[in-house]
Order: sequence, then structure tokens, then C-alpha cells
Amino acid sequence: MSQTMNRSRRLFLGGTTTAAFGIAVASAFGGRAAAQEAPAALPLPPRRESLAASRPDEAAWTKVRSHFSLDPKLIFLNNGTLGPAPDAVVQTREYYNRLLAVDPTDNFRSKELRYVRQQLAKFIQAQPGEVAITHSTTEGMNIFAHGVDWKPGDEVIIGDQEHFGAVEPYQTLVQRYGIKIVTVQLPIPAQSTEQVVSAYAKAFTPRTRALVVSHVSYVTGLVAPLRELAELAHAHGALISVDGAQSFGVLSLDTVATGIDHFAGAGQKWLLAGTGTGVNYVRREVQNKLWPLYGYDDPAFHVAPRYERSGQLGIPAALGIASALQFQSDIGQKNIETRARELGRQVREGAAKIPGARLLSSSDPALSANINVFTLPNIPAPQAANLLGKQENIVIRGLVHGDVKALRISTHFYNTPEQVDRLLGILARWSKDPPVFPAEQKRPA
Repeated sequence: MSQTMNRSRRLFLGGTTTAAFGIAVASAFGGRAAAQEAPAALPLPPRRESLAASRPDEAAWTKVRSHFSLDPKLIFLNNGTLGPAPDAVVQTREYYNRLLAVDPTDNFRSKELRYVRQQLAKFIQAQPGEVAITHSTTEGMNIFAHGVDWKPGDEVIIGDQEHFGAVEPYQTLVQRYGIKIVTVQLPIPAQSTEQVVSAYAKAFTPRTRALVVSHVSYVTGLVAPLRELAELAHAHGALISVDGAQSFGVLSLDTVATGIDHFAGAGQKWLLAGTGTGVNYVRREVQNKLWPLYGYDDPAFHVAPRYERSGQLGIPAALGIASALQFQSDIGQKNIETRARELGRQVREGAAKIPGARLLSSSDPALSANINVFTLPNIPAPQAANLLGKQENIVIRGLVHGDVKALRISTHFYNTPEQVDRLLGILARWSKDPPVFPAEQKRPA
């Protein structure tokens, strides 16, 4: 296996056909017997030279984009809803689908999943025993919410910009155990870290058991000061649970440095690992305080994989995570974050130049990144997003959250400055001379 894998590592970011990949994988595993051994690495699509040690220019980013099957006529600026999987991830998932169809003997792939957990742990500066593979961020948020040993009157603090996947578990707990949700109104836009921390600090009481916060708000793109919020929660004897759906795979995370207790991330968004994938981190020191959502809480098994006892994982999807992590490793996490932030800053600065624009995202670089939200005069958000897709082949999010109706632009490393400029040019023109927008579609009751 080592000879095949070493040959693969001399390459960069895929470019192989599914058939050739299948031959390489079969050779690497050496059939059924070899599959029983713990792999040092998974056989993944081959790579070319790494960009991680350099600062990529536009030519390099063009090469990176060639590893996606995105329609070249499509300007996709809605990665915050779903990210396109690169070809290497698609090939990995396809291979394992075929492998299990040919020989389902090793249907759990325990050794390979152990490798995926190791790579996930490395990606977020955690220990393998602190990381579980899940199907989604929502699953991870439920694992934490239902794992705390709640008592009637206990309180959980949740900001008013949280996704329903983070809020709904606690609404169930209100009905089931009599806990109390304390809602914090966050500033829009946020002006400083101190302002954000202060908003949460006022909500703590002696009954507070947990603080729930998004690393990046899907409503405004606010980047939460995790270290400061973790210190705040711990000072009050509470745990902190982080919704990482809009950060995992684009913003770097050091679980040790931030001190967070729990983190749930999505694979289908910024990691570009495809649907049905996620990560759930539980700090080792608090695992004895968090019941598993499924199965039996075996005292001898106090490591994070006990939180994935939900039955058979989607093996092709789960192993595809390794390919997504390799893809990002080749580019470099720092390069990815820098690129996404640069494009995000371009969005903010360009939108701010349009007369009458109102930015809901912070202008503080510490509190903003690559998700940016704003309103424009004469442009109804949901209808404008619909018209952009139909008329201009540009996909953004027309965001509706409570009283907020705005345009949300999500930029990732595969996007280009030219795409951002094209969008902003159209919006500036529409703001002055509005087209006829389609009627707003009613949301199901």
C-alpha cells in the first residue's frame, strides 16, 4: 500500500478518472484481507504539488477551480447553504459505493473511519478521542442539547441569530424538562468584541447551564469571539456549545486555544465533503457530563465516538470526508481562509459604496469574514435573489430570519473577484433602476 500511496502524494488535487482511481484503490487495499488492517491513510485520488507553503495567485486559484464540476456559466455565491464537492470527493464517494456493492463484507469500515476521525481531530486541533463523525451539524447540536443532565428551571443562553437546528432541541427541552431559554439580542451590526461579549454576559444567572453560540452567524455573518465567550461561560460554571455550520472548512479552529466544550460542524458546506456528513467535538474533560444521544453509555467507552452510536453511517459519505480534508490540506487552511476573507471584504466594501446600502455584517475584521449580509434600497431581498438566479445565473441567498430580509453573499476559495464585481455591478444598477421583481413566494405555514 505504501508504494501506491507515496506515488499518489507526489501529485496534486486529483485529476484521475474514476476507473483509474478504482484500480489504484483495489491495488492499495490488496483485496479483502488488507482491508482488515488499520490504514495509515486512505487511498484517495492523486494530488499535484501543494499550495500550502505559498501564497497562491489568481493563476493558482484557476487551477484549483478546475477540480470542480461547477457549470462555468454559473456564479455560485451561496456556499453557506450548500458547497459543491470537488471531483476528488465525488470520486471517493463513488468508489466506496461501488466497493460495497461488489463486496459488502466489511460493511462498517471501522479502521478507515478511525483514520477519518484522526484527520478531523488534526484539522481542529483536537484529540481523536474527542471527535465523532455525524450526519450534520443539527445532529451534533442535538447530541449536546440532549446530553446535558437538565433539571427544571435550568437555563440555556441562546442568541437571536441562531439557526433553528440549534434552537429547536432546547424548545423540546423546555416542554420535556421545564428548562428556560434566555434569548440574547445581538447588535446588528456588531461594533466590537466587547459589545458582543457584554450582550451575552448580561444574560447569565446562577441557573445558567449552557451557552449556545454560532461560530459564524448565518443571519449576519458575525464571527463570534469564541475564546472570550468560553471564558465567560466557564466563569459562571456553564458549558459552551458551538454551532460551526458556517465556519468548519473555511475558518481555522483551535479547540484547545478557544477552550470550547462542544463543536458541531457540517461537511456539506465549507468543507465541501458532500451531503450527509458532519463532525461532533466534545472536550474530553466534559464527556463525563454529556450523555450520548443514542445507545448505551458504557463507562469504559468515554471517548467521543460513543456519540456516533446512531447505527450504520453512510460509509461512502463518511470516507469522502478524508478526501475533502486532503483537498483542503493541499491548498492550505491559511490560504483558504485568507482567500475567502479577501472576497468577503470585497463584498462588504463594494456593497457599502451603493447609495442607501445597510450592512448587517460587522466592519470589524475580527467579527466578519466571508458571509456578508446587507439590504439595498428598492431591492426586495428574496425576490431579488430569485431574479438573479433566473436572469443572471447568479446564485445568492435571499435571507429571511424574523424581521430580517436581506441579501446574503457567501464567498469561498473557488469564487473569483470578477464574479463578485459582476454581482455588485448588477445590484448597483438595480438599486438605481429597479427591474420588475417576481412576487415573494409564501413560506409554508
